[in-house]
Amino acid sequence: MNKADLAKFLEPGRIAVVASLRRDGSPHLVPVWYLFDGESVLIWTDKTRAWPKNVMRDGRVALSVQDDRPPFAALVLRGTAEVFDQADDVGYQMAKEISARYIGEDAADDYVKPWWPKLHTFVRITPDKITSWDRGY
Repeated sequence: MNKADLAKFLEPGRIAVVASLRRDGSPHLVPVWYLFDGESVLIWTDKTRAWPKNVMRDGRVALSVQDDRPPFAALVLRGTAEVFDQADDVGYQMAKEISARYIGEDAADDYVKPWWPKLHTFVRITPDKITSWDRGY
């Protein structure tokens, strides 16, 4: 996929699977909601979950997004991630923007509000390499 195709593919509300490394080096996989801004992937999460803890220890991650309909396009992104707190209006808007992709703009505020501000951790993944294909194998 070229850069425009990649951005278009990542725009819809597909679920991503993020892989982090456990302390023993084995992979830990988790489905996540995400937002791609053209440069990096942003995920709203709880820093007490296992995968953000893994990222805080070892920032190497992979992320997979795939289409569940023919021709089964997909991508795998490898890169580094950082975990950060954003407990302000900017963070609230980021959480709403991520959520809106999956549940709609009208429902996003009602979804985010009960979790905020106790849940204000984000993970930003910066890709080192993106491999993609526009048909399954």
